Amino acid sequence: MNPDDVHLLAGLFRQARDIVFLTGAGMSTESGIPDFRSPKGLYAAGVTEAVFDIEVFRSHPEVFYGFVRDYLPAFRAARPHAGHRAITTLAARPFANVSVITQNIDSLHQDARNPVVLPVHGSLAASVCQSCGARTPTAALWPQIESGHVPRHACGGVFKPEVVFYGEVLPAEVFRAASNRVYAADLLVVCGTSLVVNPAGGLPRQRQPSCKTVILNQGETWLDAEADLVLREPAGVVLEAAVSRL
Repeated sequence: MNPDDVHLLAGLFRQARDIVFLTGAGMSTESGIPDFRSPKGLYAAGVTEAVFDIEVFRSHPEVFYGFVRDYLPAFRAARPHAGHRAITTLAARPFANVSVITQNIDSLHQDARNPVVLPVHGSLAASVCQSCGARTPTAALWPQIESGHVPRHACGGVFKPEVVFYGEVLPAEVFRAASNRVYAADLLVVCGTSLVVNPAGGLPRQRQPSCKTVILNQGETWLDAEADLVLREPAGVVLEAAVSRL
């Protein structure tokens, strides 16, 4: 990690008054949750996009829940890392408005008490019966999932987590709020996302020309050439180091 880059990032945090973090799967890998597209990610391990396809879920929900059962221990054991906590510390400083827009379906940002979290791809925290609309914490369904069953409501309907599957539209109000936050930002920090999944990957296009942009991602993104600072380091390490200098 280049100390000069950390110093520069700390300076950007110090000067900004409206900071937006746009986070993706790479933000959660440091907490033990696998990402999708890295060499060690889910797709490399043989998981296909069909697992997250809404039509596949409607006809064969056992495909999704088989995947969830295999990765359930990692999700349940995950805890916020230093980067999540650094965002909370940053938000506690006076004169700074800090928001998080996340593509992640875990609750690590919320668990770290990041003050404003906009989950544009939904959340695994709650599930809804596809027949009667009953809503329940997903944690209450773990016993059914762990035993190899598709979780169902008493009415017989299948529970689906409040996660945006391929083929579904993003939650309109959340995405509108995310777009507005990017438009108002004077500092945008992209953490752990390759920005290839749209429409969330296109959110940086909503920023103003005066908005400073930081890319904190292991791989390249389409935004790198436009960024004021690009770092290929783990988000937790860099954010903790930069915020500790404020």
